[in-house]
Amino acid sequence: MRTTVGLAGTPRAVRATGVLIAAAMLAACGSGGSDDSSGGDGGSGETTLSLWQYYGSPDMPTGKPLYDLIDRYEQQNPDVTIDTRYIPFGDFTRTLLQSAAGGDLPDIALINAFHTRSMAEAGVIQDISDRVEQWGEQDAYFSTSWQTTQVDGATYGVPHLADAYAVYYNETMLAEAGIEPPTTWAQMKDAAATLAKGDRYGLAFSGIEGDEGATALIIRMLAAGGDPADVDSAAGRAALSDFADLVDSGAVSNGVLTWNEEDVKNQFANGQAAMMINSATYVSILKNEHPDLKWNVALLPKDEQAATFLSAENLAIGASTDQPDAAWDVITWMQRPDVLAEYLPERNKLPARNDVDTGDDPVRAVFAEQLQEAWAPEGDLAAVSSEVFTHIQGALQASLGGGTSVEDALAEAQSSIDESMSQAE
Repeated sequence: MRTTVGLAGTPRAVRATGVLIAAAMLAACGSGGSDDSSGGDGGSGETTLSLWQYYGSPDMPTGKPLYDLIDRYEQQNPDVTIDTRYIPFGDFTRTLLQSAAGGDLPDIALINAFHTRSMAEAGVIQDISDRVEQWGEQDAYFSTSWQTTQVDGATYGVPHLADAYAVYYNETMLAEAGIEPPTTWAQMKDAAATLAKGDRYGLAFSGIEGDEGATALIIRMLAAGGDPADVDSAAGRAALSDFADLVDSGAVSNGVLTWNEEDVKNQFANGQAAMMINSATYVSILKNEHPDLKWNVALLPKDEQAATFLSAENLAIGASTDQPDAAWDVITWMQRPDVLAEYLPERNKLPARNDVDTGDDPVRAVFAEQLQEAWAPEGDLAAVSSEVFTHIQGALQASLGGGTSVEDALAEAQSSIDESMSQAE
């Protein structure tokens, strides 16, 4: 299939650049309630760099691997100290924009890959095309990931990592039902209905309000050959009709409308769902938190085509830094294949480049294979992707929870999508 680029999964939140800048200028400058933490031992080096990220604090499972990675860099470069600042995702974009207005940006920003265009256009991050050309490693990256760094022919970041969605399944439950992991969406509907029993549902996914809750529906729409900017279509109707049927049959709980991806993981881990659609983020978490759970992963079902949803972050240099060379050294070190081979399993993510040894873990191998079919928005859709995805979730909300017909829900969503897209032109 043709892979394109723009936004994707794991937490999200960005509006059209003009709206964001206006909001930032109106807001009072400040940290937005974020937390500060040091990535090293706090000792003073000859060079001190700031790095802002939204993964988490050092005591969080999603944050600790990054802090450990930064510690390793500091140990190898004792003349450098990296002050790492954790800003919760919901505050991250706003805080960057406020800081851009005040000229107080970080040296390095770890941003959502699909916010790169907005951040470049807002003057938050700098053009690093010349550095990348001299570096010469851009061809090592998967094209879908690399394209997220491109803005009007210039490079504004380096892909940090990647993630993809697949199907987790409870091996015991499927074996007892005599079911193999579904390979088509028709099989998925049948399998989910068969596996639903008592308080257990056949399938779980996130449908929570906002763009995170659109991921599963977008995956289903892509499989039908659809375009997320054109939901009032045959592919959109096939996708939303399938999800409505799954809820109506009891194969999927309408509670998905309140579940984020962490909630979905908990439903699966607690035996309340036989299958779930989720990202590689939860591989090690399931292994560590539920060592007795018998589970595995499979590729997402196909329809007209196979497709998954790309989730990724890019490393960028702040526009106002006076230490771009030092920042670039950190970024390129973090992207060394040997460094990534150690870091990525700890982070539960996949490499964005094709020359990293990912070991022989069969679960991670499935996600790596799924990543080859990754999709993400590009162009105008990328610029307003969060808004568009929120409208898509609105169609899911209206149809599954509001009693609106599939046709009416998609028509209303399409009207809102068209308005958002017009802002990006």
